[in-house]
Amino acid sequence: MRLNILPYAAALLLLCACHSPENVLYFQDLQSGESLPTRTLEPLKLLPGDKVSIIVSSARTPQAAISYNLAVVQQQIGTGRSNNNQVGMYILDENGDVDIPSLGRVRIGGLTRSEAAQKVQDIFRNGILNDAVVTVNAYDQFVTVMGEVGHPGRIAINRDNITLFEALGAAGDLTIQARRDRVLVMRQEGNETKSYYVDMRTKEAMNSPVYNLRQNDVVYVEPNKVRMSQSTYNENSFRQVGTWLSITSVLISLGILIFR
Repeated sequence: MRLNILPYAAALLLLCACHSPENVLYFQDLQSGESLPTRTLEPLKLLPGDKVSIIVSSARTPQAAISYNLAVVQQQIGTGRSNNNQVGMYILDENGDVDIPSLGRVRIGGLTRSEAAQKVQDIFRNGILNDAVVTVNAYDQFVTVMGEVGHPGRIAINRDNITLFEALGAAGDLTIQARRDRVLVMRQEGNETKSYYVDMRTKEAMNSPVYNLRQNDVVYVEPNKVRMSQSTYNENSFRQVGTWLSITSVLISLGILIFR
């Protein structure tokens, strides 16, 4: 008679299970030692609105090089008297141009940081400052991560590239209530905002067109059905009551089978 308990026990386990591995695990189709195609890391390209510093230096005529640099800005830190010297920065206009002293407008939008430095350096070395060395650094670049992650918000980009996985890791990873099969990346391209969905459960995520994020991208992680059902108190309460009633019913049935 006790063999008939097994179906009821299985039903109880199913009721108690909140998440299945198929909905939670990353890279489920990846085998040990397997090689897979992965997007090459791409350096970020400068966009209109980006802030950059352009530093010109010269070993032979350092004083002459100084005249081509923006003035250093002093910033007061807190309420005390301590000051922090910050290099003057350019902001790329809507065309991707910056106005460099004595050079005029130079278009660096659409170039990587190193490409922009090389372009400005070539202009200087063409009869203006023949041994000029130009360094370009970008500031205040970020992506925004929203939804079911540990720490939603802006993620600063502190190097020349950032991947989708790095951004999600910096945001505290996906929560257990997140949909891993439908991570949305929204990207502005020209006068359009394009949307891309990534399934984090498969190895194809490594070859997604948004594997390399760009500054100003928005990553949104959708909640799963369990999480969405908790959006209203009444619906959540009904779900909890129904679950406990089902569990209680199974336990009563098990008790009757065992002790009768």
